[in-house]
Amino acid sequence: MCGIVAVKKGSRATEKAFEGLKNLEYRGYDSAGIARLDDQIHVKKGTGEVEDAIKEIGSGESAIGHTRWATHGGVTDDNAHPHTDCEGKIAVAHNGIINNHEQLKEELKGRGHTFRSETDTEVIPHLIEEFLEENTLQEAAHKTMEKLEGSFAVTCLLESGDILAFRKDSPLVIGMGEDQKFIASDFTAFLEHTKKAMFLEDGDVAILNGDLKVFNERKQVDREIKEIDWNAGEATKAGHSHYMQKEIREQKSTIKRAAFQDKKDLDKAVDMIEEAENIYLTACGTASYAAELGAKYLRDAGYKPIVEQAHELEYRADEITEDDLVIAVSQSGETADLLSALDKTEASQLAIVNVVGSTLARESDHKIYVNAGPEIGVASTKAFTAQLTALKLISYVAKGETDAGRSSLIKTAEKVDEVLKTNESEINELAKYLAEKDDAYFIGRNLGRELALESALKLKELSYIHAEGFAGGEFKHGTLALIEDGVPVFAFLEHGGEEIKSNAIEARSRGADLIGVGTEPVNGFEHFIKVPEDENREILEVIPFQELAYLTALEKQNNPDKPRNLAKSVTVK
Repeated sequence: MCGIVAVKKGSRATEKAFEGLKNLEYRGYDSAGIARLDDQIHVKKGTGEVEDAIKEIGSGESAIGHTRWATHGGVTDDNAHPHTDCEGKIAVAHNGIINNHEQLKEELKGRGHTFRSETDTEVIPHLIEEFLEENTLQEAAHKTMEKLEGSFAVTCLLESGDILAFRKDSPLVIGMGEDQKFIASDFTAFLEHTKKAMFLEDGDVAILNGDLKVFNERKQVDREIKEIDWNAGEATKAGHSHYMQKEIREQKSTIKRAAFQDKKDLDKAVDMIEEAENIYLTACGTASYAAELGAKYLRDAGYKPIVEQAHELEYRADEITEDDLVIAVSQSGETADLLSALDKTEASQLAIVNVVGSTLARESDHKIYVNAGPEIGVASTKAFTAQLTALKLISYVAKGETDAGRSSLIKTAEKVDEVLKTNESEINELAKYLAEKDDAYFIGRNLGRELALESALKLKELSYIHAEGFAGGEFKHGTLALIEDGVPVFAFLEHGGEEIKSNAIEARSRGADLIGVGTEPVNGFEHFIKVPEDENREILEVIPFQELAYLTALEKQNNPDKPRNLAKSVTVK
């Protein structure tokens, strides 16, 4: 949930740490801080976004930084990271949750340690401080890890000049610059400085002094250095007001990129599906709706997949055998609930993932990258349509329609700009209308159900309007009781025949304002979002609702890139 960055020596170390933190703000923006080293460690931190929290960055030969999404302890200056040991000679930034921190804190207090915050993180510098009294830095790190229960990615800046990093169940990546090394939660923090990245594995301890050394189980290990094929410009706003605005408009390109998969990779994915006794699709959040649509695509290809959100699938993981296949869908590849569920199964794993070199990508038996590029906005847009594209392409391959399917998806991509332009005035009018509403409901049948769920999620994430999405057939089984005069009801009309229209008309009879989505306007709807005829139109239908959520957020003076209480990559359970 939090963002970590470290810069070891070289020019502008502190400035680069500060810039890296701004690139990681999508991971958390409750508070932020930097620790820098000249002749001693100096810490500057506070509440708010990076530029508000860190007023003076100063200069130093090395620095670490942190942007926080609060889990333990309130949003205060004292709870902001980095945290230090008793003497201020060790500064620590941490992403994750230390489950046994209360017990460790009491033990450390009993031995004379002083604590200044309510966080779970603060036990870490004190443990390192104790273990360094009689151990090398490497051994102190291993002993500290053995004491910690939970998930953690940790960077430490020491007065000696060393930078220490270690991880368990939370991501850390090292950037290999020409004369400088970086450590971060995500390589977008240093992408403008180097594209060479080393991904640390669970249990790794990395020490940066004159050289970089990595240890696991107290033995030195080699980790592969990978070239990241992302453009640094993709991680900027590129002239747009917000990342989300840019990412919505990139979908013409990103859908095409998702459709251009290597045939060998696609064939291997289909072989895994063919050979599996049972097929499970799983994900969290927006990606879970992609997984549900992916299951429907596979059913159309003749399979019988099971789909369940990862945090629930974990409770039945013992049912999944080595003869089964789990298809895991994720933008970041670091979602804690997803990785935890996969860790408990013996099945083969196929990843549908965006972030190159992520934990999911590395640990799966096979992967299909959706190639959406960096997605910085917290609310997923282009990654979702890229996931749908990759999943539908797999279903086309399974039906023996690889070339035709790819061609149809590329034609779909060409219609993205048309959908946004055709509906521009209607979406703007709807955003003003919705900004005055307290509730909104989205209904759909068949493929429209997942579109309703995702559209409702986008609206509630960004506008903070209470929004619900559900199957049209469920409307009369309870939710209809909430409909009164002027309540907006959105209906996806292309996937449920006359039944979905009937559901919408019944809502109108109770006073609802109807907003339809389809290829041709329908009488009785106050507003209508028009999408072109297309074999993959469900990919197009969701895009106007990304734009609507974005514009409604602006109408309500919310920051669409940084919705309250949310973070981009949910790396804690």
